[in-house]
Amino acid sequence: MSGIYGSRGLTVVSGSGAAVRDDKGREYLDFYCGSGAALFGHCHPVLVEALRKAADSPWTVGPGMGSPARDAFRHRISEELPGHAVFFCNSGTESVEAALKLALSLRPDRKKVLALRRAFHGRTLGALSLTFNPQYRKDWARILAPVTHVKPEELPAAVDGETAAVFVEPVQGEGGVYPLAPELGTRITEACREAGALLVCDEIQSGWGRCGSFTASPGAGLHPDILCFAKGVAGGLPAGLTLWKRELGDFPPSGHGSTYGGGPLAAALADASLKLLKDEKYPAKAEALGGYFRKLLSAIGSPLIAEVRGRGLLNGVELRGKAVPVVKRLQEKGLLALPAGPSVVRFLAPFTAEKEDFDRAAALFAETLEEDAV
Repeated sequence: MSGIYGSRGLTVVSGSGAAVRDDKGREYLDFYCGSGAALFGHCHPVLVEALRKAADSPWTVGPGMGSPARDAFRHRISEELPGHAVFFCNSGTESVEAALKLALSLRPDRKKVLALRRAFHGRTLGALSLTFNPQYRKDWARILAPVTHVKPEELPAAVDGETAAVFVEPVQGEGGVYPLAPELGTRITEACREAGALLVCDEIQSGWGRCGSFTASPGAGLHPDILCFAKGVAGGLPAGLTLWKRELGDFPPSGHGSTYGGGPLAAALADASLKLLKDEKYPAKAEALGGYFRKLLSAIGSPLIAEVRGRGLLNGVELRGKAVPVVKRLQEKGLLALPAGPSVVRFLAPFTAEKEDFDRAAALFAETLEEDAV
């Protein structure tokens, strides 16, 4: 395996709900969840049953052929987001690539694309063009598409008649867990409408109920033309979606494609996950427990904490110091988290986490910071 990911020194062999176990039998509270992909936790019984049932049918048939599982999922998501066309793919970066190509094809006379500083949209070449982090971009800068990155507050004024598309995360995750202020989101939406630019909302990490509603965009004042989803869409199986207002048009013939996108196996899991999201009222649970967790974190009172930010189950703590050493010590104590930039510890708890899990996570975090402060 390539060494680009480094190693956390942990081999996961089993898990259930919000817990995983390593090859030595030790259990961890998982607020990392595969970079947020295990949104429904591990081995959710409803999704396990859906997987068993789907495994008895063809796993992949090709996008040009009909599939009952795909049709069922498309129908269910159209109930949630009526009037939208959908392109099925396999990941977040593929969803963003599709959105970028679609936006440029729908605005063929415009070349200007805007994104935000701190933005993260993926690492394939198109998505990387939209991603801000210079560390990710530096080795490919010579061949990236021209994208202008601006500060959030500068974005409305930057949108003009030459702008084809504006890419925004309602909550910047990788960039440090920064929720977009609703009043600013409203101004961004209005600027796009006035200029005829397409507003693309990257809901790969914030969407699918994680931030307290099916999509985080309306709560951030954003009313997108195009939406990108991935992460927990199929309960952790590779799946991505690009949705757009049907009246805008479509890709040109043969303008895009995906061998595995919308495959029956992933579509069946995605359909089951969306039904589960509604049946269990997981977005409301995410809103309530996320707010509870942020209160616990804010109450720690450590001088090492600069700010607590987040929405729903997407939460971050900005430290007055480096995040990675803290993440490592949390793992040693049995809590899995991840950094978001150099100084933010990010927590991506699953829907299946309970109140006592958040109590434990906050206690372990406080204990770790207290040791650092000594």
